[in-house]
Amino acid sequence: MDCEWSKRTSDFLSMTLAKDYTSVSYALQINGELAAADALGWQDQPGKIAATPQCTYNVASVSKIYCTAAVMILVQRGLVELDTPVVQYVPDFKMLDEDYKKITVRHLLNHASGLPGTQWKGFSVTALTERDYYQEVLDYLAISHLKAKPGEYSVYCNDGFTLAEIVVARVSGQRYSEFLRENITDPIGAGSTRTIENRNPENPLVHEKKKPEELLLVEGAGGLTTSMIDLCKFGQLFLTENPVLSEASKREMAKKQGVSFLPQDQKSPAYGLGWDTVDFRDPDFDLGEGVLRKGGNSFQFTSQLIVIPKYNAVLAISETHDCKIDVTQAALHILAQWLLDKQGISIYRRSQAIPQAVSETCCGTYLMPSAIVKVAMQGGTAHFQETPLKAQAYPWETYLRYDGSRWIANEKVNYFFAEAQGDQYLMSEMNGQTYPVAMKAKSFKPLSDVWNQRLNQRYVVVNPSPEDLVIGEIMTGFSLQALPGFEGIVVASFSGRQGSDVYSGGFDGSFIPADENHGRGFLRTPCNGSRDLIDPYFFTRGETELCEVASYRYQRTDTLPVYEGQGFAEQPQTFRLEQRFDGTLSVPEGRRLMVLDEDLNVVGDTLSEDQIQPATSGYLLLI
Repeated sequence: MDCEWSKRTSDFLSMTLAKDYTSVSYALQINGELAAADALGWQDQPGKIAATPQCTYNVASVSKIYCTAAVMILVQRGLVELDTPVVQYVPDFKMLDEDYKKITVRHLLNHASGLPGTQWKGFSVTALTERDYYQEVLDYLAISHLKAKPGEYSVYCNDGFTLAEIVVARVSGQRYSEFLRENITDPIGAGSTRTIENRNPENPLVHEKKKPEELLLVEGAGGLTTSMIDLCKFGQLFLTENPVLSEASKREMAKKQGVSFLPQDQKSPAYGLGWDTVDFRDPDFDLGEGVLRKGGNSFQFTSQLIVIPKYNAVLAISETHDCKIDVTQAALHILAQWLLDKQGISIYRRSQAIPQAVSETCCGTYLMPSAIVKVAMQGGTAHFQETPLKAQAYPWETYLRYDGSRWIANEKVNYFFAEAQGDQYLMSEMNGQTYPVAMKAKSFKPLSDVWNQRLNQRYVVVNPSPEDLVIGEIMTGFSLQALPGFEGIVVASFSGRQGSDVYSGGFDGSFIPADENHGRGFLRTPCNGSRDLIDPYFFTRGETELCEVASYRYQRTDTLPVYEGQGFAEQPQTFRLEQRFDGTLSVPEGRRLMVLDEDLNVVGDTLSEDQIQPATSGYLLLI
């Protein structure tokens, strides 16, 4: 595996992830060899335990392919026939409609059984308990009606695969989990791929933020947890001859087996046995014929397994929902970038490969009055990411396709780059009208010792008014930082209320020193691109450093007085908290109390909250 290429790919993928995501993992296998793999984010986010490629993810309905493979192994041994009624293998299976006796094993695997859909009780749990889950399922089905005659039409159905799981267990005489391990996962060396009852302690399960680990009892329909590397090993079974699945079994699974009574329906007939589709296509990529795809979605995860015969490739990806990405598109772009970089093959249909000279010229850091934007390109696509200095980066535009001159977001929006008067600009065309968005950063004169001493200092507002909403949202205070990678540019990173609908709780304003005490906004972007530039002015009174900027006055936090129980005064007062503030200070009519955390974010404000929570550190504003 090319670890350096995986690192570059992960950096590119990370630009598409939502702010404060938990984890995403991917693997790409080409010609039976692992080409790329990584895990981003956290195994345990609150505990700050990083995810690794050995971590497992609940792949949910991707488990249906394993269940189908288990059935086909029994078919290979002559112990099961696909067109035999299920009742011959599970005699205690009953339903209220007599047609249940016509449900065959094939109907279970191509979603044409007519079964109700999903028995939700016990579907997802946080801990294993003593229970007879199969009996619960059979009891539920015994009081249920069919929603269609067996074989009438295909509609996605978890119950069918739970029943198929029971068939495997009854016919083999083994626990389903042990059958999978003995006949599929151990032979291919996929030690992380387990059901919840025999999880491998060497492969920890990721969980989303503070949610508990998600355990799925529906093992055949959706209960497997696996690493993406091991999921690729399973996918490889469908590309090469192997002792697990016969060529006849794989051909049978890859036939179009779905049923529909609507002539216009193209999706339902494309069901294979277990597969969501045996004819997957994407308008942006040349994938060839016979592409197999299976997706999975649980309460915490979205996953995809894609097998692409034309390139002898297997793609596996899983994300926690808070990543908010299209996992199919992300996986296909990883494949496309690898083929272009390593084999010189472009599978992009509507994108052109971005020339290296164009990429080198256009990629980099761009500045807006309130934001820092990173532009990156790989293969035939580009990402734009907002990268605030005080918060986690988050995507702005992702998977922009290159058409030879512009980067296309959709039919109404595209981007390009232009030079003027020695500067480079990110331009946008929206609804046929073009305008500049941001100016590319460049270096200036190195900072003086005076300015270097101000870096990493914090300043908090000292002249707020009780009725001012701005102070409570985006400008409670700021810290000064140098713009990474560039000489002479200082960024005032303003704080506010996290989750604000205005600027997500703050903004980054860039400027350059004009002299030892004055800063000057330097962006020259027409239209709306250079509005609200900041020109900070620093001065001292006694030993106190103050700053006037954007109509407010700020004071360096290490020179603030300590709060020792003071009450409201005629003028606003700002204090540093060094002991517990219980939040019970009486606020006079027409006045205001604000509490900021150590990063100057608003955590309490009587203008918008009835009750102020206690605080042991941070800052207190009596306004």
